[in-house]
Amino acid sequence: MSLKRRDIERIEQEPFNEPPFTKFFVGMLRLISKAPIISKYLNESIGGINGRIFRHQRNKEYKEATEVALFGLEKYRHKKSLFLSFMDHHHWWQLMKHGVDSASNTDNADLKDQLIKYAVTGIEPFEGYDVAHSYLEFSKWKYKVKDHETAKTYAKLASRADSTWAEPDFILGWYALVLGTGHAEAHLSHAIEKDQRSLFRIVNNDICKQHPDIIGKLKAKYSKVSSENKP
Repeated sequence: MSLKRRDIERIEQEPFNEPPFTKFFVGMLRLISKAPIISKYLNESIGGINGRIFRHQRNKEYKEATEVALFGLEKYRHKKSLFLSFMDHHHWWQLMKHGVDSASNTDNADLKDQLIKYAVTGIEPFEGYDVAHSYLEFSKWKYKVKDHETAKTYAKLASRADSTWAEPDFILGWYALVLGTGHAEAHLSHAIEKDQRSLFRIVNNDICKQHPDIIGKLKAKYSKVSSENKP
């Protein structure tokens, strides 16, 4: 199961209605979880691991949060669910995203490298927003340490992973302008085609402003959205 960025935006806009049995269920779960064996099982479940990551994130313990994510990625890399196997892909890459978000708040290169190693041998298919988000962060990490070729490769993987998310294509265009590698207009065009709101961002980006010829071409090509879709 691979959610794309457009799916996530739609879900976020929908109102959440809490089921009436939620409080009862949570209360029973807390009571049952006091048993040591059950407590260990719950802590090492997908939900338990995510909960531990979020607690560390709230406390700004990003190294610890990343380590918990890495534990979960290792534990569930080859483990198949008995009844919800169609969710295995989503759960694993969701853990990856949480680990990546945590690691992005650290300067720990070893943890970042471990996440990348897990990702390149991750659960296929390499599709969906969580995959794209993770690989785009990998790209930014590599760009920061001046490994520009790998940064571009990971951004391209992110672009292919989610056909509805414009950010990887915008970043590829930005790389092309900064590094002078060409094809900036094509990448920025792809960003606009995925999300027309990208044109407003391109027009107002400091790096893009240094290339009025490209902005002019994009405005002419996508003139119908030049005055629309502002954030």
